[in-house]
Amino acid sequence: MSNIIRFLACTLLVSGSARAAGSEGSAELLFSLFWVVLAATLCGALAGRLGIPAVVGQVGAGLLIGPGLLNLVQPGEVLRSLAELGAVFLLFMVGLETRFRDLLAVGKEALAVALLGIALPLGLGLAFGLWQNQGLLTALFLGTALVATSVGITAKVLQELGLLDARFAQIILGAAIIDDILGLTLLAVVGGLGAGEDVGPGKVALILGLSLGFVALVLTLGLPLIRRFESRLRGLSLARMFNVAVVVGLGVAALSTVAGLAPIIGAFLAGMVLAEVKDELEFESKVHALEAFLAPIFFVVVGLQVDLSVLGSAAVLVSGGVLTLLAVAGKLLGGVLGARSLGPGAWLVGVGMVPRGEVGLIVASLGLAAGIITGPVYAQVLLMVLLTTVLAPLVLRVLARRLPAA
Repeated sequence: MSNIIRFLACTLLVSGSARAAGSEGSAELLFSLFWVVLAATLCGALAGRLGIPAVVGQVGAGLLIGPGLLNLVQPGEVLRSLAELGAVFLLFMVGLETRFRDLLAVGKEALAVALLGIALPLGLGLAFGLWQNQGLLTALFLGTALVATSVGITAKVLQELGLLDARFAQIILGAAIIDDILGLTLLAVVGGLGAGEDVGPGKVALILGLSLGFVALVLTLGLPLIRRFESRLRGLSLARMFNVAVVVGLGVAALSTVAGLAPIIGAFLAGMVLAEVKDELEFESKVHALEAFLAPIFFVVVGLQVDLSVLGSAAVLVSGGVLTLLAVAGKLLGGVLGARSLGPGAWLVGVGMVPRGEVGLIVASLGLAAGIITGPVYAQVLLMVLLTTVLAPLVLRVLARRLPAA
């Protein structure tokens, strides 16, 4: 143990010296990546030993090494890009473990969960903002922040537990796609209003149509195409088939941004298309290896981006705590009511929709940058994001192990 401590101490000194000497290029990036991967590995392993989801340990690792505590790593653009890749390959892997026909089987429940999971948090956030005497636009943005769902966090917990093929998990994934489409449309509308744009029904319909059209296009064209070329793909080596899979995943993820969707939705859809031939082509293990390296970076960077310094006010803690309760209640009720056919398992759906994660952080940052929300309101949202991100996976793990519906 003493050798490890000396090694880490020397690394920290060298890292500091490199920065002091002005070596801010590749050296600083490599040291940042070193700390991120090391912290993710150690904290994820520690969380596992304590019976806690690894993602909670990895988000905690980001808080620990970030600017608020040890200040070993700053969340720069390169790390954010790597984190986005981690989220893309996490959802790509989740897609590979999901069959389209399974999602179709829960379509009715997924739609109900998504619609209720948007309407209830939006209404609660709007009411809370108005109760705080915020302007209508600020209150509306506060409600929009509560609409966000980070499916990556829930998906990783379900993946760890081997429950991605459970009915409640399929409802969560289906609802997440609908949630993303409607939530991003709502964000575009509110953001446009904040920028003084004329956001009429026509523009809203265009945004919504592009998003829905993209999802339909990928599924209606992708599934027949992958079957048509299956025989040719069988002739490829494992390494080349892996390259094809990565190209498809990245390509559809990139195209989804053009349609106004998050890249993780495109990656999930691409994975779901390739899931139809994964058993015959056997490339899944290599994709999993890539995801196992990149996904923890995503969770650590989520923690890195939480600015703990804004949470020092008692007023922020109280109001942020109330906002968190409303955020949990909105998604929980949406899941329980929308998936009530599952009986007790509906609680799993509700809890699975609670984490806000990086999606909540992005929404809050956009609102602050646009001047729609103030510093104190931003701090409230930040606390809500932190608490839902850390606590929801813990509750989900406990419920998933106890309920027979899982």
